Amino acid sequence: MENLFTTFRLTHSLEEFGPDSTQIDVVNECFICKIKIYYKSNCFRCRLCDFGFHKECQTTLMESNLTIDRPKTHEHMLTFIRKMNSFNCDACGLVDKYEINMYGCLPCNFFIHRNCIYLPKVIKLTRHSHRLFHTYQVPDCNTKCRRCENTFVPGCGGYICIHKTCDYKLHSYCATDKNTWDGSDVEGEPEETSNSDQDVTSLKEVDGKTFRHFSHHHDLMRLCVNGEKEEGEERVCQACILPVDFDCFLGCKECDFALHDTCASLPRKMEHTFHRHTITLEVDIEEGFFRCSKCERESCGFMYRCCQEECDFKMDAKCASLSDPLYSRTHEHPLSLADYGASCYKCSFYLGPNRVSLPVLVKCNYDTHPLTICLFESIKSWVWPPFHCEICEIRIKPKYPDYEDIYGCFDCNTVVHVECAIGKYPFLKPGHTIKLNGFEIEIASNSLSRPICHACHSTCQDKLVFKNKSSAISFCSINCITTSS
Repeated sequence: MENLFTTFRLTHSLEEFGPDSTQIDVVNECFICKIKIYYKSNCFRCRLCDFGFHKECQTTLMESNLTIDRPKTHEHMLTFIRKMNSFNCDACGLVDKYEINMYGCLPCNFFIHRNCIYLPKVIKLTRHSHRLFHTYQVPDCNTKCRRCENTFVPGCGGYICIHKTCDYKLHSYCATDKNTWDGSDVEGEPEETSNSDQDVTSLKEVDGKTFRHFSHHHDLMRLCVNGEKEEGEERVCQACILPVDFDCFLGCKECDFALHDTCASLPRKMEHTFHRHTITLEVDIEEGFFRCSKCERESCGFMYRCCQEECDFKMDAKCASLSDPLYSRTHEHPLSLADYGASCYKCSFYLGPNRVSLPVLVKCNYDTHPLTICLFESIKSWVWPPFHCEICEIRIKPKYPDYEDIYGCFDCNTVVHVECAIGKYPFLKPGHTIKLNGFEIEIASNSLSRPICHACHSTCQDKLVFKNKSSAISFCSINCITTSS
């Protein structure tokens, strides 16, 4: 107990609690590991200042080194500071004034968190094409971190690009976040050589007019959708499954295979901001569909799968086609892609991953013009008459909590809900067969007859209906199939 008082500089007495304790006390947080101290845990507590810690955490701390000699971090011996402090960590710039986790070198006025002592020197992230190295003096600290868009603490460290002409910078905690970094220190390791075109390129030019995509056995030609949609009326892009309604695309003259230009150019192997590992492109999905790990929508198009066997990350072509920074018609400023979607730090505009992948333009039978996505952030301040969705006829009110993202043509005063325009499953296509819950399911366009769902017994209202190929039963959603016995 004497060591406890010496280490923590305590002025009050500590009480020991355990499984046999009869006193019921308020649960608080372990001062060392920051995990809650639950009722009847083995712990030490001070009632007067709400100070406490697990018994095993205290043992670990007392047995740890109070001095560390690590020249890679600092040239002098580092000493554990056994008191709360408000020093900025020289490695990350943060202040943890309510924690005891700092080492320091007093002659050099150098202070560093216990965890920051072992920060990797050189790392490679999928969100940047070059390697990054840690420095204790970030140049031009008034510039912003490229992940969180906050400035750096003057005189403190971070990660910067190894190329002097590149000004890419990240906070230490942003660079080593588990969703951003794969945990590998690549200091001293040779840089990976770029993959050959054979391994990476999906599309090859044949003779200047025709192209060959690795996923299709016929040559493709660049075609355009005219005003009457003669070329692309019934076509969907085989990669993202969205309709080919606008501009030019690559189409097959011998069958209905088509690809948007953007989807056709997606590489067979890539690094993407949305995932910390390399991902590879697959076109034949065993179950006929998959669920995207980012937007959480089901898709029967092309799938990017993580190269790491223990990682189950999957991403659809629409999410994979998003690049950082993202220039979108939905917002006036460029958006920064992050693990949680896309955001604009100039005006706090934010899109979650399920919204950032929505198509910007759609065709609708209720209007001769394309309908444009209008997000709640853009329309909440509009002064407008009461609109009704042209499809479901429900009134649309741009006020919380009744707000809805919509597609609209305001030349014609046409508005429709997003789900009414593209359906619950915009990345699944009619005529495709999937395997789910032991069933072989055919995806079909929902007819005017509106069948009754076998699972929930409701009328199937969506644009698609799921039919069991071995019986006459139908389902209204993926969820109803999975819950059906």
